[in-house]
Amino acid sequence: MVEMFPGLTIFSDPGSNDPDSRFAEGASHAERPGFSFSIDEPVSVVSPVVFASPHSGRLYPKGFLDTAIATMIDLRRIEDAYVDRLLADIHLSGAPVICGLVARAYVDLNRAESEMDPHMFDNPAPSWFTQRSPRVEAGLGCVPRVAYNGAPIYGRKLPRSEADRRLESVYRPYHRALEALLRRAQAMFGQGWLIDCHSMPAETEPNAKSPDIVIGDRFGASCSPGLADLVEGLFRDRGYTTARNSPYAGGFATLAHGQPALGRHALQIEIRRRLYLDEASVEPNQGFLTLRQHMAEIAEAICAFARREVGLNDGFVKKKAALDASAARSLGRKRP
Repeated sequence: MVEMFPGLTIFSDPGSNDPDSRFAEGASHAERPGFSFSIDEPVSVVSPVVFASPHSGRLYPKGFLDTAIATMIDLRRIEDAYVDRLLADIHLSGAPVICGLVARAYVDLNRAESEMDPHMFDNPAPSWFTQRSPRVEAGLGCVPRVAYNGAPIYGRKLPRSEADRRLESVYRPYHRALEALLRRAQAMFGQGWLIDCHSMPAETEPNAKSPDIVIGDRFGASCSPGLADLVEGLFRDRGYTTARNSPYAGGFATLAHGQPALGRHALQIEIRRRLYLDEASVEPNQGFLTLRQHMAEIAEAICAFARREVGLNDGFVKKKAALDASAARSLGRKRP
């Protein structure tokens, strides 16, 4: 299982000796393919659905680790660890999958740019004081202040320029790519559907009983009710317990992209980590492969539902898939 679960990666820019600037010095290269995000494309795009995993990144800038006082395990415990690997077969359903590659502790891709804690910085932007949110108050803003169990990440304040670098080198490239995928879907099919995938920690109370899956649709505002009903039913059919919008109704991506009146639908899926992960060691457990298979099956059903909703018939899908597969073979590759 080692190849299936690549570990974290620590990197630095060799051109700088300043720990605080190593990542910033390499910022101009941040949008090269495979750096801040990855996109797993299908052979043929035959669905308006885009799947995303913004919190499963395992890349840790060396300069960041040099300034962090939190332990590596506490930093990793706020990842949605290996959710990207749970989605590894989803491209087979005809939908692309975009994943953030840089660790959530460095910059949180499921927050608004304005969700910054001004008290973390030497010279904060004035707007950061006026745009507060519960996530920022909890220490989990766009640049997180705390790791697992509230452990502080930093022992000192950061310069405001550090937030700007992280936004420019990691955050904005990811969101530009996600927007491009949704625009492509809308151009091809008339609609774009985002399925934003996350994982959630185990209960903090010993006797607490939380659901396996939480479906978030902003209380019905971010997508058609049929999509939320479908996804919840698909998980229940496979034996998972579910909840709707509690305690997670959907994060920044769901709010930003869930505009059904404009042909944009967005749904958040939160997966209980204990289903597939040993949370203490941040390593997959025996349930991983089963959940991965179920995610592939559920993705296929979501894509089929979305095709019906935009009026695509099976004949079109098969013809397009055959043409695209033939073109891919002629180029000597299995997938773009």
